[in-house]
Amino acid sequence: MNKDGFARDNKDRRIRFLRGLNFLLGADWVNLEDRNTLLREALQSGSCGGVLRLRNNLANVYDLEFTTEELAKLLASNMTSGEFTRKYVAEIYRTRGRVGLNTLVGSSMTNCGGVPAIDSAKMDRAHKYGLGASTFRWCDVAEGPCNCGSYHQ
Repeated sequence: MNKDGFARDNKDRRIRFLRGLNFLLGADWVNLEDRNTLLREALQSGSCGGVLRLRNNLANVYDLEFTTEELAKLLASNMTSGEFTRKYVAEIYRTRGRVGLNTLVGSSMTNCGGVPAIDSAKMDRAHKYGLGASTFRWCDVAEGPCNCGSYHQ
């Protein structure tokens, strides 16, 4: 049995989150699934744009809020992207619930001349769940048809 939990991830939640996290850390396409990327090394290399940019990206993309002090503690602990994923992927699914296309569209509605319309910019700004494997596009739903081209369960 794979002790890191990724093998038991039959819904691909962890691997999608990991791909997105590694992308935010500045990994190239080949290394998006690397579970051993040290957060500290990514920051030291400058590939993710520094602590403040990483903090903002985590908040804007994943809706994970950290103070700079909290992030500094994670960095000092030599946390890897795989460990970060195992710790925080459950949190985004717990706090956001199981968002599907109907929920995403419903939260993206606007009034256009008295007629309800989908605001695609609002949809694009919705918090993400990770990166899809085939297209490397952001996953905007927890289940159902997704922007990444997959159907998530």
